[in-house]
Amino acid sequence: MHTHARFLPAFVTCGLALSAMAHGAGNLATGAAVKASSEKTEGPAKNAVDGVESDESRWIANANNDKNPWLEITLAQPADIAAVDVYSGWRSEAQLADFDISVWENGQWSLTDAGRVRGNKEDVRRVLVSARNVTKLRLSLPSGGPGRIREIAVYGAADEAAGTGVKAVVRPGGPVARNVHQIALNQVGFQTAWPKRFTAPLSPDGTPFIVRAASGGSPLFQGVIKGNIGDFSDFKPADSDAEYVVEVKGGTLRDGTSDPFWIRTDLMKERFWQPAVDFLIDSRSVVGTHPSAYGGCPWRDGTYYDAILPALVMFQMADPARIAAMPRQIDWEADKKRVLDPSFKYFAGDPGGKGALDIARRYYQEFEPPKADAPDVVKLIHWGAGFYLLNPATTDPSGDPDGRKIHSQTVEQVAYVIWAWPVLKQWLPQSFYDRCKTLCFENWKPSLENDPLTDPATYKPISVLNQGSGMGGDLNPFKGRHAPGHSIVPNLLMHEVAKREKRADAGKYLDAAVVQAAWIVKTLDWNDPRTTKGQRMSEHRTIPNLVWLLKNYPDRAPAGLKEKIQQWAEVAVHRGDNLWDFRRYDEDSNWTIPRMNDVGSIVSFPACAVAASWAVDDPALKRRLLELAVAQADAAFGRNPRLAASPSLPELGFTGIERGWPVQHTLNICARLELCRGSISGSPGTEMYPFKPEGRYRHPEGWVNYGASWCISLAYLNASNAGNLPGL
Repeated sequence: MHTHARFLPAFVTCGLALSAMAHGAGNLATGAAVKASSEKTEGPAKNAVDGVESDESRWIANANNDKNPWLEITLAQPADIAAVDVYSGWRSEAQLADFDISVWENGQWSLTDAGRVRGNKEDVRRVLVSARNVTKLRLSLPSGGPGRIREIAVYGAADEAAGTGVKAVVRPGGPVARNVHQIALNQVGFQTAWPKRFTAPLSPDGTPFIVRAASGGSPLFQGVIKGNIGDFSDFKPADSDAEYVVEVKGGTLRDGTSDPFWIRTDLMKERFWQPAVDFLIDSRSVVGTHPSAYGGCPWRDGTYYDAILPALVMFQMADPARIAAMPRQIDWEADKKRVLDPSFKYFAGDPGGKGALDIARRYYQEFEPPKADAPDVVKLIHWGAGFYLLNPATTDPSGDPDGRKIHSQTVEQVAYVIWAWPVLKQWLPQSFYDRCKTLCFENWKPSLENDPLTDPATYKPISVLNQGSGMGGDLNPFKGRHAPGHSIVPNLLMHEVAKREKRADAGKYLDAAVVQAAWIVKTLDWNDPRTTKGQRMSEHRTIPNLVWLLKNYPDRAPAGLKEKIQQWAEVAVHRGDNLWDFRRYDEDSNWTIPRMNDVGSIVSFPACAVAASWAVDDPALKRRLLELAVAQADAAFGRNPRLAASPSLPELGFTGIERGWPVQHTLNICARLELCRGSISGSPGTEMYPFKPEGRYRHPEGWVNYGASWCISLAYLNASNAGNLPGL
C-alpha cells in the first residue's frame, strides 16, 4: 500500500473549527427564530434551522392550502451576510427548482437577481448574497409547492466551508478544501498503453500540470488542464516499482499533488485480478468467511442473475496461464471435513439460509472433487454449479415478484460451464459435466423465448425508487434482474454444445439467439436510460451479448445489429462528455440511478464499452469508448467527486489505495460481505456530482453481483486490443 501521506489531497478535517477561526461567525442561522406561512405537522418550520440536514428534519409547507409559501428567519443579532445555503429535496427526488431569497436590510425587503433561483437541480444550493446589517431573511416559493427544505445555513463569508454548523453534512471523510488544486485519479495506477486521465474539478483551463516520480525530481511529462481534465496518456515509462504523482500549480489556488500511483504494462492483472478471485472465495455460502447463506445461493446474497459462473468462466478463458499461476487457497478436502463435522456452527437465521448447510454437505458427499491442483477459479466453478445442481430453484430475497423457481438465468449460468468443458475437463470429473449438461437441456425451454420482463413496457418510472426502502420489490429494471438479451450468449453456447454433442436440435439455440437480438434492434431505445445504465450492474448482459453474436456469427446477425450497437456507443459517449468522463444516467438531473448504490453500474460498464468498440468502425469512437471504459474503472478507485476508492476496507485484499470508501455497510448483518477480501462497496451518487464531495452517501454494500460484474469487465479489458474474447 502507498505510504506517502504527504501526497494526500487537502481535506478540511475540522470544517466548523477552521471556518470559525477564519471568519469568526460560522452558521448565523444557529439559534435564529423562524416562522412560516404554513407548515405540516411532520415538517414544522423550526426544522429548517435546527442545524440538522436530513429527510427526517425538514420544513414542509401545506401546499394544499398555501399557494404562496414562505419561510422567514430572524437572526439573533444584525449581521453582514454573504452566502445562504439551501438544502432541499426528499430522498433522491427532485430538489427545489425555483425559490427567492430576500433579505431585510435598512428597514425593507431586498431581492437581488442573485437571490432569484430558477431551475435548480442541486440538493445543496449556495446563493451568494452581499448584504449588510441584516436582521431577517425570507425564502419564498414563487411556484408554490411543499418546499421540502432540509436546512438553511447563513454565512458571513462567501467561501465558508459547505456544511459549517450543519450536522449530517460534514459526513465521513470530511469536507474537501476548495482553495487547492484537487486531483482525482485512480489511486492504484494505470496500464501503460491505456488512457491515463485525471480530473481537476477546481482548476481552470490552461492550468499547467506535471507528472514526476513520487520520490521527487524533475518533470517526466507536462501538460495543461482542459475542461477540468488532465491527460498524460502519452507518458509510457518502462515497467518498474517506481510510483508517480501529478502536480497542478498556478492561479489563485494552492498547489495540488495527487495520490501516488503505478504505471505498468499489466497493472490490471497485477493489482486487481487476485482481489477479484479472493472476493469470490471469501463470499461463498457456508464455507466462506461466514458460516451463513443469505439468499440460499452458492454465494452469500447471490441471486439467479448474479452472473458469477459466467464471470468465472470468462476469467479462466481470459488468461489461463495467469489463473494457473495464482496461489491455491481452496482446499476441497479441508472444507469437506470442516462442513461435515457435526460440531460445525452454521447460522441459519438469514432469509433463504435454511437448508443451505444440508446442500453444502450433500455437495461434498455426492460430487467427485476437482483435482487438488485445479486453480481456485476452477474450484469456484465446481462449487457454484454443484450447488445449483442440488438446489436449482431459488428466490431473490429482496422482494422479487418472480418468487422461487428454477429461473432461466440460473440454468444459463451453468451453460457457460458445459460450453467451457474442453478447458475445464483437465481438472473436473466427467460425471460433473454430465449432470450440468442434463440440467441445462432439461430446463432450457424458457431461454428460447424472450424474457417478458426485458420489455420496456414493464419498466417502472424512477419515482418507484423513492417508495419504501428503494432496494427491494418490483423495481424493474433498476434492480438489474432482467437485462435485455441475457439469453443471447447462453443460447449461442448451447448451440455449440449441441453441435459438439451431435444433437439434432443444435440449430434452435442459434435461431433463438438471433430472434432475441432482432427484438432488441427493433424494440429498445437507448435514449431511454432504463435500457442502459438503468440496468445497473447487469448491463454487461446486453451489449457484450449483441457483440458476441455479431462477431462470431456475422452471417446470422439480424439486420441493423451493427448499427444498433453503434447507436448505443454514441449515446454512451454523449453521456460521458463531462469532467469525469463518467457515463451518467441521463441528460437531465441524474448522474446515477436515483437512490441506489451505483458502483455495480460503474464496474459493469468497461465490459460494455470494450465490446462495443469491437463493433464500430470509426477510430475516434473506438478510442473514446476505451477512454470511457478505463474512466469507469478509474472512478471505482478514486477518480470521483469524493476522491475515494470504492472498497470501504481496502486493506482487505487491495494494494495502493490511500482512501477507501468513507462509509461501510452495517457490520455483521445480511451477507457479512465486509469480511471478504476484494469487496467493492460504494461510489458517489448524483448528490456528489459534478463536484459536491460533502453530498449524501448512498447505501454501501459489496454485493457479489458487483464482484461478478468486475470480473467480467476485467476479462473484457484484458482482451481490449484483441477485438474479441478468447474462444475455445
